[in-house]
Amino acid sequence: MEPRSTELDRTSIVSYARNNFNKRKPESGNGIVPYYDFSQIPGNYDCTNFVSHALLAGGATVYDTGNPATGWYYWDLSNRSYSWSGVINLYDFLINNDIKGPSGRGIPYDVFNKNEEKPYEIGDILQFHNGQVWRHSTIITGFYYVNRNNIGALVTGRTSPKSYNNNQKAANIYRGAAKRVIKLGLNY
Repeated sequence: MEPRSTELDRTSIVSYARNNFNKRKPESGNGIVPYYDFSQIPGNYDCTNFVSHALLAGGATVYDTGNPATGWYYWDLSNRSYSWSGVINLYDFLINNDIKGPSGRGIPYDVFNKNEEKPYEIGDILQFHNGQVWRHSTIITGFYYVNRNNIGALVTGRTSPKSYNNNQKAANIYRGAAKRVIKLGLNY
């Protein structure tokens, strides 16, 4: 197993998300992996692809296994992993990866008390369940006071060029449905 960095540049992840969420053609996250808008494919969305590019911007390493069921990579539509653009696939890859590329730990999303240690940070991924399936991936880009004592996450994400989340309160997306965080960059 090759040694790898356990920390991603969270500021760069957030910067990428904040600078590209509403662009007609977002930039590549690292200048090497091309950006393809998955919302151009009927019935598909661009959210997890967008998150993958944000991870690249934060210094994540592509893990090309040559097998679409494993690794985390995108070169073109016929040469990519399922984890690159699939909500559930990205989650499964990140929480199980201990070889190369980004990794993380899954935790349920909830607001936290301002006097407690933050359970998640900017740059982490927040995924949303729509009541039937895990449906949407975003980047945590900030925090807000839910009330005097509790803090929630603001998220930025992209579904298509005309549909996106811009530092939106997580509570306002798929209200009442489950949410989960992928706490990134630590080798669990």
